Amino acid sequence: MPFAYVVSQGSHALVIINIADVDTPSIEGYIDGGGAPNYLSGATGLWVRGDYAYVASITDDALSIFNISDPSTPTLEGVIRGGGSPNYLDGSRAVHVVGNYAYVISNVDNAMSIFDISDPSTPTLAGVIRGAGSPNYLSNALDVHVVGNYAYVTAAFDHALSIFDISDPSTPTFEGGIRGAGSPNYLNQARGVYVVGNYAYVSARVEDCLTIIDVSNPASPSYAARLSGTGAPNYMDDPKYSVVKGKYAYVCTGGFDDRLVIVDVSDPEIPAFAGSIGQGSDSSGVDVVGDYAYVVMYGSDTFRIVDVSAPSNPVNKGTLSGAGNHLDGVFRVWVTPEAAAGMRGLGSGAMAELMLG
Repeated sequence: MPFAYVVSQGSHALVIINIADVDTPSIEGYIDGGGAPNYLSGATGLWVRGDYAYVASITDDALSIFNISDPSTPTLEGVIRGGGSPNYLDGSRAVHVVGNYAYVISNVDNAMSIFDISDPSTPTLAGVIRGAGSPNYLSNALDVHVVGNYAYVTAAFDHALSIFDISDPSTPTFEGGIRGAGSPNYLNQARGVYVVGNYAYVSARVEDCLTIIDVSNPASPSYAARLSGTGAPNYMDDPKYSVVKGKYAYVCTGGFDDRLVIVDVSDPEIPAFAGSIGQGSDSSGVDVVGDYAYVVMYGSDTFRIVDVSAPSNPVNKGTLSGAGNHLDGVFRVWVTPEAAAGMRGLGSGAMAELMLG
């Protein structure tokens, strides 16, 4: 059975949504509660792998790990928390899990903390790197993407993308970075980051653009290209987070645009608008599996499924919304790859073809 996982800041919740029928998604299960024992106040960051969901909560300054082997009844597995030394989780905002480690970004402590999660019931601190301005440029760190031996971190107040060598998780080190508002790097309030191949795709909030950075040399990243502009034709007002799947980048925008924007990045140095569709207020997160994008909207407390099989003509499908569905301030979404093998929509009454993504 395919599921989407979302975290909601206002509902202080991890919510699991059944997406077997893309026209009628439904709540499968949830777990909520700020403070002990779940520490989900201000749930903002999310990563899902196997039987576990990892949630970073900006108000509780915590990384909480939940057992989701039974999606109808998620349970707490383990927690680590605390701002300042030693964990530096004040304002924990984003998490990326690779192997036995969780990489957590905290925007008040201006830090990336690395935790050993080999025992999910007892996460332990492995290493930390922090500091606003030179040399690490982590002021108001907002997002992290890990590829190979490197962690790529955006920092809004430093207008920066910083790259860290994490080959030794106990001693992360600054490898290289690129920063600066406006020309030539266009990283004013860098927010979301997604790395594919030799390129990092950065949502630059104040620049109103998707900025593409060449990271083929992590010690010396360089500006490659951007797609920018509010309103038609690019609808890039206040971009939040993006994912890149295949030759397309899918970008959530807010402000006056409030759209899911699809960008052709088959040539990352010449990005081109492919299509878009309006969403609710303040689209904040997106994931894409198969022919569908799954979008969450912080301002309108909404989860929506979008058919993106024709990128030039995306179509809105099923929707869930409201605090009654534990979606108050829904912020991030994760859809497991297994969703591509599930039922994708009942439409006219026939089962959609099963497919592998």
